[in-house]
Amino acid sequence: MKPTQLFFLLMPLVALVCGPALAVESQTKVPVQAKVSWVKAGQLPAPKGFNQSIGIAGAYSAFVGDYLVVAGGANFPKGHPFFDKGVKQYYSDIFVFDTANNQFELVAHGHLPSARGHGATVVVGNSLYLVGGKNNDQAFDSILKLTLDDNSQPVVNAVNQLPFTWDSGAAAWQDDSLFLFAGKHNGVVSNAVCQFSLKQQKCINKDKIAPIPGLARADFPSIKHHKQFYVFGGANVLAGKGRYVLTDAYAFDFEALSWRTLTPITVKDQPYSVAGGGVAVINDEQFILLGGVNRQVFNDAIFQLTTSAQDRLSKFKQYYFSLNEQEVNFSRQQLIYDLNKDNWSTLSKEVPFTGGAGPLAISQKENQIYWISGEIRPVIRTPNVYQATIEPVQ
Repeated sequence: MKPTQLFFLLMPLVALVCGPALAVESQTKVPVQAKVSWVKAGQLPAPKGFNQSIGIAGAYSAFVGDYLVVAGGANFPKGHPFFDKGVKQYYSDIFVFDTANNQFELVAHGHLPSARGHGATVVVGNSLYLVGGKNNDQAFDSILKLTLDDNSQPVVNAVNQLPFTWDSGAAAWQDDSLFLFAGKHNGVVSNAVCQFSLKQQKCINKDKIAPIPGLARADFPSIKHHKQFYVFGGANVLAGKGRYVLTDAYAFDFEALSWRTLTPITVKDQPYSVAGGGVAVINDEQFILLGGVNRQVFNDAIFQLTTSAQDRLSKFKQYYFSLNEQEVNFSRQQLIYDLNKDNWSTLSKEVPFTGGAGPLAISQKENQIYWISGEIRPVIRTPNVYQATIEPVQ
């Protein structure tokens, strides 16, 4: 199997240690003026044609007002690809949940034009733009606009077409343009930035926008905040031994169209992986990063899976895909990045549930963060949805 074919199968690799929730721990002694409390909000329903929900990874997800929209994504409903010869399956289902008054109620179920996942979700007014994505047959160049009608039913229309297929990157809306960051362009992992004009139907300002510094990357947490766009880590299975997981971080200034290098991601002075995880806002000066694969385990697995001879490869797959959640150990850390001080700290407790990657979906509505499904170990997902409430510390 080629390295590029392994990437998404392996994004569920493993995370380091440490943990979730309230007071700040160690390394930089940065105070977090907030309390983060987690509860289980509910579960994703089973997609059309299935009686049981086993969870998904790589879903489109964001809020329209009080309504959380979760669409697409993929899993392995017919068994493990190594042990059972199961095949990855993508979905077209759109689930709409009413989250007002701390509820989590399914109020609508619709469908995308086709099954897909691993694209980007961008909020534009009262609409969501679902950008790119892929399934087993193709990658997509489409931009879909999703709105909710008066009955909260999803309405989806194709509104534009990118000049390339695109998946596994990040996107943001700024200055009436759709900015695309890294990901896979026509199937190749890239570090390019495209400012796509929906009116001109092309990437503009090509000579003014530099690519993301460092290596090409995919499946990285990212967030837009105060006309800046932040990129944290990611993965590149072509990067070479010991470098597949990236721990560098950068901020893009939409006005200057320039990049700024941030302090690399660390926990206890050691490089730390957030690849396959997500990010949310704690307060105006701090982000919280959640989930991610384990840097050491991921690096080792990619190396073994791309270099081992056939007999050794089979033994390694047997070992690796038999690891349980604790051994795989996706990140349960709650990692804090301070924008003003440009440094990292951790909360004193881990999230009170299994870590995730895959990538998992993190969506936020004001002081509420939703951790939506995702992988809990390679191939295996959870249908659970968790909600965190951020409360100021007096």
